[in-house]
Formats: sequence, C-alpha cells, structure tokens
Amino acid sequence: MTTKARPRLIFTLILITAVSLMSFGMFLPSLGVMASEFEIGYETMALSVSGYLAFTAVLQLIIGPLADRYGRRPVLLGSFALFSAASIGCSVSDDFATFLVFRILQGSVITGAALSRAVVSDIAEPQKAASILGYIAMSMSLAPILSPAIGGIISEFAGWRANFWVYTGLGVALWILIWFQLPETRKEKAVDRTGFLNSYAQLLRNVHFWGYALLMSLSLGAFYVFISGVPFIGAEQMELSQLQIGFGLGSITIGFLIGSFLSGKLSASRELISMILLGRCVSTIGLTACVLVLLIGGISPWNFFGGTLFVGLGNGLSMPSANSAVMFVRKDLSATASGLSGSVMVAMGAVLSAVTGVIVKAQPSAIALTALMLALSAASLLIAVLIRRDLHKSSRFEVTDKGI
Repeated sequence: MTTKARPRLIFTLILITAVSLMSFGMFLPSLGVMASEFEIGYETMALSVSGYLAFTAVLQLIIGPLADRYGRRPVLLGSFALFSAASIGCSVSDDFATFLVFRILQGSVITGAALSRAVVSDIAEPQKAASILGYIAMSMSLAPILSPAIGGIISEFAGWRANFWVYTGLGVALWILIWFQLPETRKEKAVDRTGFLNSYAQLLRNVHFWGYALLMSLSLGAFYVFISGVPFIGAEQMELSQLQIGFGLGSITIGFLIGSFLSGKLSASRELISMILLGRCVSTIGLTACVLVLLIGGISPWNFFGGTLFVGLGNGLSMPSANSAVMFVRKDLSATASGLSGSVMVAMGAVLSAVTGVIVKAQPSAIALTALMLALSAASLLIAVLIRRDLHKSSRFEVTDKGI
C-alpha cells in the first residue's frame, strides 16, 4: 500500500469504527418515548440495549474467522449491507417485537470496530500498528460523547424514527466508502477448513492471547463500572443534577482521548508491553490516589471525577498496544483474535455492569465504586507484569511468522 493511500484508508477505518459506536448510543435519549409508543414498560424497552450487546458479543466470534478465511473486505461489505437493511426495518416497525429483531441485527455494525483493528495489523508492524490504533481511538472517542446529544436533537425535532433513517444513510454511505476506499489487506493465503480449525484451536490454547484479552477486559471493565455506577452515586451521594452527572461521565472519555493521543505519539518507538504496563500503572496509581483523597479529603465531585479520569488516561495509553499485541499472537488469525477478544470484553462488561448495580444498591458510596475500579485495574496490572515476565523468560520480544 502506498504512503499516499494509507491516510485515506485510516480515515475510512476511523469512520467505520465511529459509526459502530454511534449505533449504540444515538437512540438512547428516545427510549422512554419509544416505550410509550410501543406501549411497553421501560424494562422491556431496555432489551433493545441488552439484546444488541449480546448479539455483538456472539457476532464477533463469527466475523473474525470469516474475515481470516475469506478476507476483510467482503465481510465488511456484507455487515454494512445488513446494518443498513436492519436500520430501515427499525424505522418502519409498528410493534416492539419487530423493532427488537431489526435492532438486534443492527449489531452487525460491530464488524467495523473489530475488523478495523485487523486491517491495521495487516498494514503495519506491532509498534506502528499500536500507534495507528491510538490515533484511531483518539479520533473516534468523540462518538460516544456526541452521539446521545445528536440523537436527542434529531428525535426532538423529527421523531425517534429519524435516528434510524440517519443510521440507514450512514450505513449506505460507508458501504460505498468501503467499496471504493478499502482494498483487501489480508495477505495470507486462505487455509482449508481443517487447517483453519486447527489454527483457531491453537489460538484458543495460547496463554498470551488470553492474557491480553483478560487484561483488556479488566481495563475496560473499570470503565463499565464507572458508567454503570456514576448515575446512581452522583444522584444519591453527591446530589448532582442530570446535567452535572452527564459532564462527570464525560471526564473518563476526556482521559481516554488524551491517553490515546499520547499512545499514538509514543507507541511506534516503544515495546508493546512497555506501553501496556505504563497505562496499567497510570490507572492503578491514579485510582489509589483517588481512594485516599476520598477517605481524607471527603466525598466531592472534584475529588471523585478528578481521580477516575485516570481510568480513561490509563486505558488510552494501554489499549492500543494491547489490541495490537493480541492480534500479533497469531498473525495469520488477527481478525479472529480481534473478534474473540472483543467478544470477551463485551461479555465482561455486561457482567461487571450487573455486579456494579448490586454493589451500589448495597453500598451507595463513591469510595466503594472507586475501590471496585481499583481492584480491576490492579488485576490488569498484575496480568501485564506476568506477561512481561513470561516474554522476558522466553525471549520473545520480536515478531515472527507465528506471532509475538
């Protein structure tokens, strides 16, 4: 791939990743209105969120192997075609059951996030791939911040169905963009079914793969704990308004944006495990300081959100390198590794969100919430230390044809 073509490709990857994140949050402000129109309870309407997430977790187990066998481009084109069709279905649905089926099928857009990472691993070596992933993460991190506000404005002036027509337009536009701007980047020759299944089994048995996958799941898990617990803690203990809670929720994303930018700058010249350790240390030390400040200085929004900002900062520093590392464990199965690790992260996020709900109900305290985040961050740091020790022991810093 030429140097001139690469910026256009990266821009395309940013867009398909951002839209995959926007598809989750843009319609959330309309859930109450939609529940009323469909004449169902809010807890039933919430199935459109949990069902969507469950489908994305399962789908990532499938799209990775398909992309490793048949290529990134056809899988992306098929997924965005399905997303566009499902968006039309959501727009014209007259009952909740029909809407729910099409909403779940919209989860096919997660292919954009999963395979964009695989494409980066196809065109760059591990350190450079981590740098590119850092810049992509920085650019698309605005999507989850802006999408609920954009969706709320569209719904206010044009109705909730207009959001799904916007999804349709975005899906069609990105399908066209992928067709013209995204060449096939998979270089390895497709293996037969027996060889592929054998390679997949080797990936599943790879200790380093599971180390990186669990490390990322615990790191992102701290984020899920934060967004699940803050609305309740903010209202009950800190007596914050909905607007103030919204700004507080954005603090962790600001940290992630800064960390991703620094990762883009630093990753190209540093070992992946060094960047991972840096991010895990920043997050763990920051949260430790936050707990101490809350214990000594008292519970206040400034103390709490100022400390939890380090979760985003640490994730921004470590996640691009961890995403790169997990794909280079088996270079010939990079898309499979990306999809499987993504599925593990979504599943872990769902479990931790539920656990957070139980904990904050029993102990509605900012200290308890921060301590839970600290435990997850410390566990991810421990895994990073163990991976580094194992890499040193086996002298496997360099990438070979079989991975890291």
